Amino acid sequence: MSEAKAWLELAKQERAAHQRAWGTIPQQQAQPKKPSKPKGTYNPERLDLIKEMSSEGFSNTMIAEELGVTDSSIRYWKTKYNLG
Repeated sequence: MSEAKAWLELAKQERAAHQRAWGTIPQQQAQPKKPSKPKGTYNPERLDLIKEMSSEGFSNTMIAEELGVTDSSIRYWKTKYNLG
């Protein structure tokens, strides 16, 4: 028996002894993934409102409060669509 086979056999014996002493870890069933809410979906009505309010001089915070989103979302939309 070659040295590599001897080591494999020893590892197999030790693994079996460990499983007898401690048991095995049960395999978990794969849970189906929940459908996630789409992120960053394009909303042309919201974009038009942001353009209009921005041109009227509203701040990002005021626009965000009006639309029910965060001010970082308004900054993102302004940057993405180059609204100034």
